[in-house]
Amino acid sequence: MVEAWACEKFHAVMEDEANKYCLINVEAQQRLGMSDVILQFKKKRKVETGVTAEVDVKATSEDFASSGKSPNITSFKRIRSAYVGDPDYIFIILSLKHKVYSTKNKKTGLVDGIMEIVAHNAYDLKLLSSSDISYNPALGTGQIQVRDIHYVTLVERSTWEFCQLLDKKFMNSRNGFDQWLTLATKNGWIKTDE
Repeated sequence: MVEAWACEKFHAVMEDEANKYCLINVEAQQRLGMSDVILQFKKKRKVETGVTAEVDVKATSEDFASSGKSPNITSFKRIRSAYVGDPDYIFIILSLKHKVYSTKNKKTGLVDGIMEIVAHNAYDLKLLSSSDISYNPALGTGQIQVRDIHYVTLVERSTWEFCQLLDKKFMNSRNGFDQWLTLATKNGWIKTDE
């Protein structure tokens, strides 16, 4: 529900012809995709090209202290491949903190619920500090996680530096270098002499 709300808000911005963000397209993505929403912006330059950003919407509850701790962001293989395919790739994590209020409807006897967004943050995954990003090898090629989505530190880094960080976290897990090399070769992350 929170993802749908966020998508509606993006659409409202896009439909405002005077929107200061130059947002020109919003596309909701299928469940279990790389992201929840794709945004396209128009660049204001001599050669007008677009910029695309994928947005992963994370809903967390203000009512639970542990909400937002180590959420799965995306698979290691997917995100690593995305940055190899496009070094200018943008993957935004949109954190929306909500609070739920409920009252009993005297006429129907049912409970009416109201969800209020009480806080928000947006981060470019590539710019999260090393200590904020963790790797969980439990699913498939592993999941990239954020230790606490509400409190992160941002650092400037290149795509190459980010890929090195991801690789280091993968290799430092139980997977090791040999599994990384197999995955890297299979997915075309490295060039071989063959």
